[in-house]
Amino acid sequence: MDPVHIIGAGISGLGTAHYLAKQGIPSIIHEVGSYAGGRAACIKSGDHSFEIGGKNFSSAWPRFNALLEEFNLTEFEDQHPGFHIVMNDTLVALQKSKTLAGDLRLASAIGTRGAFQFRNFLAFARQNADKLNYTSGLIEQVEKTWDHTTIDNHFTKKLATGPLRLFSIIMGAAEPSELYPSLMMLFASGFGKGSHHAIAGGIGQFHDNLAAEKDIRFGSRVTRILTHNGHVAGLELKDENGAHVVPASRVISTVPANVFKHLVELPAYGRVAVEALRYFPLAMINVVYDAPVFKEGVHSIMFEPGAPLGHCSANRLHTPHHVRYTLSGKAAREILDKPDHELVRIAEETFSKRMPINANRTHVHVARHSGGICGYAPHFTGLKKDLLRSVESISGLEIAGDYLEGHTMEGCLTSADLAVSRLLANTTERSQAA
Repeated sequence: MDPVHIIGAGISGLGTAHYLAKQGIPSIIHEVGSYAGGRAACIKSGDHSFEIGGKNFSSAWPRFNALLEEFNLTEFEDQHPGFHIVMNDTLVALQKSKTLAGDLRLASAIGTRGAFQFRNFLAFARQNADKLNYTSGLIEQVEKTWDHTTIDNHFTKKLATGPLRLFSIIMGAAEPSELYPSLMMLFASGFGKGSHHAIAGGIGQFHDNLAAEKDIRFGSRVTRILTHNGHVAGLELKDENGAHVVPASRVISTVPANVFKHLVELPAYGRVAVEALRYFPLAMINVVYDAPVFKEGVHSIMFEPGAPLGHCSANRLHTPHHVRYTLSGKAAREILDKPDHELVRIAEETFSKRMPINANRTHVHVARHSGGICGYAPHFTGLKKDLLRSVESISGLEIAGDYLEGHTMEGCLTSADLAVSRLLANTTERSQAA
């Protein structure tokens, strides 16, 4: 049986290969980088493992948890119980276990009107958590009601620049003025669904199991998906052997939309859909110190608008000496071209305004996600239908990735599972027609 060629070895690509293998179908993964995991990778350096992206999961994620059970990964660590947000030059707590109305200090910081707005917003997200996704009709209703303007225009200024900015920065690496409510609703629904954990020892164990016995070609850059008479015909590659073409009849692209759009010629309506998707770059800095730097009871801080440091947190509850700094948002984008040591300095200076760092660095790792995090687009459900329809016009081509079912690890796995199902269904239909 000819293998399915997969473009990208992130969570979506590894998941795609895994779901194909479950069906007895071989695959070849083409990965331009030198490691698997993509923007959720775990980079090993000496005795340390640096998680450079997504690392936490929810007990309510069915596909992710099914794989944890399959891989016998059973040792977990609890996630931070809440956040602290810089508001009015002070740190204000937002506990995950509380409703906003039950947290008087936070309610006072954002005002009575903002408190009621946030309470109603979170209540809707939590009550409909299982229905808020890009395959449910409910999110389309949210889009029709809310997506006529950006997040900041729907809520009070204090709410938009405080708690809601927490969602937009973490979920989209962007400001409330750049994202639309449907994306924030998706994140809020996950925020209140299930319990949140991290894999003891790092997310790398999950990647290693997904990648086991898979044919991954590192350093293999796909530059073009070749088609002939509406069918996939091959791939143009650049690797250690130079530029060449490999025959392929079935391809699943799992790279971000802003990369995929350069690989194949889509019908006009598909190009419009993929061009509408926006990505926001960021940098993730892991720093290990020789002493704790977080104060007792503080594990995660969301910084104010205008600060180049969007968010930072202790890597784990029990590691207050290991800090993950995330440079994201408008102010961060203006400095992301600076050298690594400058980014580290800026991150530490911003953090030190809230908590002085009385410790020395022992290890530093800087990861630049220049391709960015997908911020989706307003009224995305309709765009997604057009995009999938345009891909279906090319026989043998499917897509998965961070821009289809949400860019959590569960969303990426969901998109991979659905892509494999569509590919197999279309293959069966063609066989029956022949």
